[in-house]
Amino acid sequence: MTPIRLYYMTEARWAKKILQEQRFKLSRLNDLNDPFEFIGACIGEKQARKVAKVLHDHWHKNIGILCTGTSYESPVMWAHYGHKHHGVCLGFDFVVDDERHWPSQVKYEPNRIKGLFDSLGPNNLMTERQFELLLTTKFKDWEYEKEWRLFANLEERNAEDGLYYLKFEPHIQLREVILGARCKETVKDFAALVPPPKQPVEVFKLRGAFNSFAMVRQKQISPIFVRPKKTKPKPT
Repeated sequence: MTPIRLYYMTEARWAKKILQEQRFKLSRLNDLNDPFEFIGACIGEKQARKVAKVLHDHWHKNIGILCTGTSYESPVMWAHYGHKHHGVCLGFDFVVDDERHWPSQVKYEPNRIKGLFDSLGPNNLMTERQFELLLTTKFKDWEYEKEWRLFANLEERNAEDGLYYLKFEPHIQLREVILGARCKETVKDFAALVPPPKQPVEVFKLRGAFNSFAMVRQKQISPIFVRPKKTKPKPT
């Protein structure tokens, strides 16, 4: 499958930690900033609320989430998730051969889904499609995020101090390290933190565009490319 380029914004200090450890911290359901997460369906009926509560508790316990976007240009995203433009955005290619592990694109709707809990199977079992709708449906006002989500089964991972992580290997290939317009660290500072890559990694800084509401490359500051180390041929 063709890799997809995704972007993750965070504070500069956490970006350093991610690069040094070569892994992302996974969020839990109750950590997310939307109280309607995973309940984009109508739950007016008492039974629907019961099922939603059971699912919510199960997913919080068993599912880790990495929330990403498809662009680094939004000043609003930088304000909300990039430490008010003082932070860093990590761009990476997500590479998988199995579509079952493909990231999920969030759908934005003006209204909550009707009837989803009315059509549950025996023992309140949901179809794969119903699960997908609950996991990826958000209110239309969140549409500016253009979000894609990576889900991880926490039962297959070991917690460290109660936290769970998603390692770069084997599916995440770092390709860009993007410094916010107000980031105090330099391109050189972050280039030194990039782990040995398989593909070139570009480190560069942003500024506000002159003629639009977008964040663009600061061309007065030269980017740095961190390239794979050349392997010496073995002597014959």
